[in-house]
Amino acid sequence: MLARLLDSERTPLRRQGGDARSDGNSGLKVLQVSSSGMEFFLNQVDILTELGIDCDAVYTGDFRDGGHIHGGDRIHGELLSSIAGHNPIYYAIRGSMLYPQILKSSLLEEYDLIHINSGVVAPLGLAQPQRPVVMTFWGDDVLGDRIAGLQPRLTKLCATQSDHVIVRSQEMAEALPCEASILPSGVDMSLFRPMDRAEAREAVGWDSNERHVIFPYHESNEKKRHSVAVRTVEKANESVDETVRLQTVDDADFDEMPVYYNAADLLLVPSLREGSPNTVKEAMACNLPVVSTDVGDARTRLGPVTNSHVCSTDAELVDAVVSVLETGARSDGREHVEEVSLERMGERLIDIYESLLDEQ
Repeated sequence: MLARLLDSERTPLRRQGGDARSDGNSGLKVLQVSSSGMEFFLNQVDILTELGIDCDAVYTGDFRDGGHIHGGDRIHGELLSSIAGHNPIYYAIRGSMLYPQILKSSLLEEYDLIHINSGVVAPLGLAQPQRPVVMTFWGDDVLGDRIAGLQPRLTKLCATQSDHVIVRSQEMAEALPCEASILPSGVDMSLFRPMDRAEAREAVGWDSNERHVIFPYHESNEKKRHSVAVRTVEKANESVDETVRLQTVDDADFDEMPVYYNAADLLLVPSLREGSPNTVKEAMACNLPVVSTDVGDARTRLGPVTNSHVCSTDAELVDAVVSVLETGARSDGREHVEEVSLERMGERLIDIYESLLDEQ
């Protein structure tokens, strides 16, 4: 049933390597480099390819295939997995896997520019034969404190040496010592869409007589504050007649997430820091109400949306969750998230590429 809900009326993106392309933009060849094969990065490569940009991608950890190492040897991959975390050894091994690929690709191929995604790999993009470099930062690489603050400091230094910088939110732009374009990651509007809540709830096996608050992160991620989500739902249970359950969803395939969003009554985002949280935009595209802390661009995205709230304190999170559950209504988020669809993000990226190359 889950597969049936996903396939219904969806027009999927054409994946990299497909032969169907738009005639609107052609001739640009771009090397896309990422610290990992996160879904939003892979979708970025997809939409640019669909819009006529010739993209090659270098990254580790393909999240579309169980997190396997892409373009790296198994020995390095297994070692990387065993010490995963934000530490110098982990970064050094990841760099040793990626840099030879970047160097080889840039020497053998005539790229018009290199697009670096994530501050984790920012230095690698600058250490290559001279080609224009666009850098996109994701959030913690600018706002966090990884490696005792060394990593964000290095990110900011790399930003000053790149040809164009892209960030996810105004907060990130203000944290940099140079100018930056604000461009949130895009959401696949054909995948994330409203579905019948009863059918979605049946598909994921949630009790139809209870209320469900989705927390789509791993509980070990300290930045996401799973413990706050637990306390928030516990307190909400004291004020709501039906049983309220916190549904921690951290192992579902990406393509299954729309069903989980549609099965839920609201999305809870109690994070400490974010850039432009994809979960918020995905929930909006499904018309799922969102309750979030004031992080990243959450206030910008959710400001005009009905039955959704941005909160400054943990107590406000509880009140907002109770309010949403008491109304029982969906939001109108979909009509407000169109401006950050994958297609519009891709078009803006192409504008940035062409404008940069015109200046060379």
